[in-house]
Amino acid sequence: MKAHMKNRYLLILLLLLSLFFLSGTPKLLYDSGRTLYDKIELFSQILRTIQNDYIDEKPSQELLENAIQGMVSNLDPHTTYMSSDQFNKWNQNFEGYSGIGISFDVIREKITIMSVTPDGPSDKVGLVPGDRIVAIDNKSAVGIKRDDVPLKLMGPKGTKVEVTVERKEWDEPKNFVITRDEVHVESVPYALIMKPGVGYIKIIRFSSTTGDEIEKKLLQLKSQGMKQLILDLRQNGGGYLESAVEVSDKFLPGGKRIVYTKGRMPSSFREYFATDRATYPLIPIIVIIDRASASASEIVAGALQDWDRALIAGETSFGKGLVQSQYRFRDGSALLMTTAKYYTPTGRLIQRPFDDKSFEEYYSEVMIDSLRKNMDNDRSRPVFQSKILKRKVYGGGGITPDLVMSSERDTTSQLVRKMLYYPKQLFFTFVEDYLKDPSDMKMELNDFLKNYEPNGKVMQHFLNHIRKCEFQISNQEFFQNREKIQFFLKQAIAEKIWGEEARYKVQILSDRQLLETLGHFPEAESLLKKAYSL
Repeated sequence: MKAHMKNRYLLILLLLLSLFFLSGTPKLLYDSGRTLYDKIELFSQILRTIQNDYIDEKPSQELLENAIQGMVSNLDPHTTYMSSDQFNKWNQNFEGYSGIGISFDVIREKITIMSVTPDGPSDKVGLVPGDRIVAIDNKSAVGIKRDDVPLKLMGPKGTKVEVTVERKEWDEPKNFVITRDEVHVESVPYALIMKPGVGYIKIIRFSSTTGDEIEKKLLQLKSQGMKQLILDLRQNGGGYLESAVEVSDKFLPGGKRIVYTKGRMPSSFREYFATDRATYPLIPIIVIIDRASASASEIVAGALQDWDRALIAGETSFGKGLVQSQYRFRDGSALLMTTAKYYTPTGRLIQRPFDDKSFEEYYSEVMIDSLRKNMDNDRSRPVFQSKILKRKVYGGGGITPDLVMSSERDTTSQLVRKMLYYPKQLFFTFVEDYLKDPSDMKMELNDFLKNYEPNGKVMQHFLNHIRKCEFQISNQEFFQNREKIQFFLKQAIAEKIWGEEARYKVQILSDRQLLETLGHFPEAESLLKKAYSL
């Protein structure tokens, strides 16, 4: 084994050295190649020494993985090396996976379906949220570990899996044969009319399907009478550059430059322009961003701000403007390496400075209130002019909003957080037991959203339920957290009766920043009229 490894290292050395000597051997090139050879030889010697003499045996694979991670960590905060498993899990969020199209949890020892992908394999055979899978391919799944569920349900496209399902309304379980297929995790989960004429779209990531998804949502909202739009990019950490271009293209007239990239290599310079074929009719738009909006989110916000196409509201965004190119290797691992930087149409560099900062400092200076140092109101940053109206827009990293709206502080206590993440799914199981027949809730959704609040009787039942589930809480603690508990109960009830979108509508009613945005459409409309002579 050691001889094999030694030969492998020598082969690597020869390949690396060939890079330095194939085109000739001028002294400078020879010297740099010699230095590199010495360092690689030293690395090989240290590796062999650790393998032979270290007090504990260390697998060579682990040592090499750590060496790679150390090398990558000194480049920039966003260049990342992932093992095969890490990359596959990460990639599912953007490219999808092959499976049956559900999200799940293991509740009361049974696989409980929490949501079903629309038009996915499970949806096509009639599975619904709340169903419990008790057997897979005629083998009991009761008591299965959560991490083992994907191993049973995911698989190659076109293969079949048989599941046995319990549903409360059924006298006995039923069997379903499901054909696995490509499943894409929704990147645009919510699109709704907030009030007459005002549409709302939430994008949570920029995946390979985001362009198609937002097109469907825009057509849906248009058919419902949308005349104005709120595009919510808060907490959106980004994704694919091409998807950000597709989304921007929906709102910009043809020929407008959306973003460009520059790097060390001439091939890294690329420009992306809007097309006439994709443009959606001009309507007033407000884009909401926050400190966690990054990368592709900033491309969209920056392009629409630079072209005076939308009013940007919220907080100064994260400031991630580095292009990560994917390099895949034979063992399935991947290097996501920075090869260029993003620039908005006016030439603003989106990337925040990161030199001379630790990884922790780089992230905390944006995310922690006390360290942000009034980023939103810092007018010492480089000033640019928007492309049409010559408004001031600010560079220096991130996108600074036209309307600064600080995010509301999360007041959820540690106790309620424990309640939410308790393994026995306290809110879900309570609503499932308490609301056995959803028709008992004799209210329309709009009436429920405006007027319903869990009363004292419901709260007492819930307290009894969580204590039966062995969750420790005193009467005083329950009373002190009453308001938050009522909110999460209302969400759980809404989802049980009307589905996941209803749950989100309950959340919107408490979103102060979003509700405040509704009052600024006169400014968004004025901006649009001035810039595009409407």
